[in-house]
Amino acid sequence: MRIGVDISAIQTTKSGVDWYTHRVIEEMMDLLEPDEQLYLFSNRETGFEKHAASRQNVTVVRNGFKYQEPWRQFILPLLLKQHQIDVCFFTNFVLSVAASCPMVLTIHDLSVWLYPRTHSLRNVVWARTLVPISTRRSRSIIADSNNTKLDIVRLIKSKSSKVSVIHLGAPDECNPEPQPEDEEAMHHYGIIKPYILFVGTLEPRKNLNTLIKSFDKVAKSRPDVNLVLAGRRGWMAQAIFDELERRDLLGRVRITGYVREEYLPALYRQASVFVYPSLYEGFGLPPLEAMASGTPVIVSRSSSLPEVVGDAGLYVNPLDTDELAAAMDSIFADPQLAVELRKKGLDRAAQFSWKKVAGETLEVLRDAARV
Repeated sequence: MRIGVDISAIQTTKSGVDWYTHRVIEEMMDLLEPDEQLYLFSNRETGFEKHAASRQNVTVVRNGFKYQEPWRQFILPLLLKQHQIDVCFFTNFVLSVAASCPMVLTIHDLSVWLYPRTHSLRNVVWARTLVPISTRRSRSIIADSNNTKLDIVRLIKSKSSKVSVIHLGAPDECNPEPQPEDEEAMHHYGIIKPYILFVGTLEPRKNLNTLIKSFDKVAKSRPDVNLVLAGRRGWMAQAIFDELERRDLLGRVRITGYVREEYLPALYRQASVFVYPSLYEGFGLPPLEAMASGTPVIVSRSSSLPEVVGDAGLYVNPLDTDELAAAMDSIFADPQLAVELRKKGLDRAAQFSWKKVAGETLEVLRDAARV
């Protein structure tokens, strides 16, 4: 069987979907049966090619057409036919509508439907036009969580039987054991401990202005505690900087920009608490990575986050600054609470692995090719 994958979502500076694509394909390569061949398609160099270079059952097919969506809709279908692909996997919401082979599509969340004001108009138009068409054309749909599956069935009217839930995984690099490079990472980003950590794209949906307002309350009573916002600037990120300046917190808040892959586990490990006040998540990978690193987590009581964190974290109303401030303060005020959350978080994170994600995804692809 010939399995195709659109890996064009992978970028050099990876965020959620990039990491999903990278991790699941990396593990999938080790799980292929002798009669299975993997074809990786992209319109540009992704950096993943080196992982596939030594694999006899993996072929990289790259076409240099500059524009990603036209490439996916008009050129990729021809490449799939040329290489006689039996089933193709699309990891990033949209598939090749004109492709003739069976297709499997991953939808990570429906925030464009539920929180359109947290996205650019371009992204809203793109998603609302192509995602419904893609779901209809797909043989099967993968959702990162039960919450996202319910959203897909409710908002796009897909059949429940067509949607498989496959939770994401925690990478092995995220673990609680201190490493020699931890202090190097602290020095590289100018981070002073103790600190509260957020990891993710700096954008409205992550609700960072509420985090900043809550931290302002904590900072008044705990002058030694800092806040670290780790991630690249997203759409409308300037509002975050404006809020920091308005509250005179620029000296207490470190904004790292995009964090290098080798340094991110250190930031998780060394944090006193990880906070994720997002308004909506299809899964919520950073809280899982924080738990795997032995760091207590505080998350929103919303969308898929309870599904991921279980009983291993503290929950808050993402719009209640007092509640969030009290939760953060409790970690510093009660060392025993922090110890209990670390243990629960490690136990919870152990239930999620990328190898499991890859195996379950392969089964969906095999089933789609057989139908």
